Amino acid sequence: MSRVRGVSFKQEYRNAAKGGKKGRGRVASMISEAGKHMLPPQTPEDKGRICVVFDLDETLIYAREGPLYARPGLDELLAFCHEKTEPVVWTAGVKAYAQTVVKNVDKKDVIRHCVYRHKKWFSGCAGYNKDLTLLGRDMDKLIILENTPDCVRGNEANGIVVEDYEGGEVQGDMTLYAITALLKDMVNKFEEQGITIPQYVTSTPHLSRQAIPTDLGDTLEIYCLETSTFLQSKAQRVNKDL
Repeated sequence: MSRVRGVSFKQEYRNAAKGGKKGRGRVASMISEAGKHMLPPQTPEDKGRICVVFDLDETLIYAREGPLYARPGLDELLAFCHEKTEPVVWTAGVKAYAQTVVKNVDKKDVIRHCVYRHKKWFSGCAGYNKDLTLLGRDMDKLIILENTPDCVRGNEANGIVVEDYEGGEVQGDMTLYAITALLKDMVNKFEEQGITIPQYVTSTPHLSRQAIPTDLGDTLEIYCLETSTFLQSKAQRVNKDL
């Protein structure tokens, strides 16, 4: 079942936002000092691994109307990432919300760090992006999975954009299963052939480069999964984080 928590999830999040039950301490990874990156240095366990950055809402989960839904295939994706990558969440959600979601969907403590809504990067205006250089990771070993094209602006060769997930028991949603297979191939080529993330993203036949409408009214050349339906759905997309 994709539903992780019922309407009680909304109450749990509200309690956390009011300073009640706290999320996991290790999730709060934002470093606010001027000139500092938003993530601490990689641990010895993760040293040299590819850093995989996941958006939350409409990418991995859906929780805007109370119940919390995890996209099909999330457990399998996290299991692989735990063994082979450094998994990070980067969300436009506020800190309490981000911590509560991660606590509920990541039962085995796979996610290493969580970047949440913060003035260091979130403008609150249409077209905001997630500048990967703020994370302090090698761009040759960094990939972000997103559902919002604007968020990968400036880092197109390090991003994969997927269709929106809007909760419920979506029949035939194979997005995260496909992402898991893609990451396995990516990691293998990185470890065995030294292929960088930008080299992989721009050359793999598993992704399609498409011109997608953005919140700013222009189009952005980005690399997409599920190419047969992506363009049509994105033409009517609304960034709900705003």
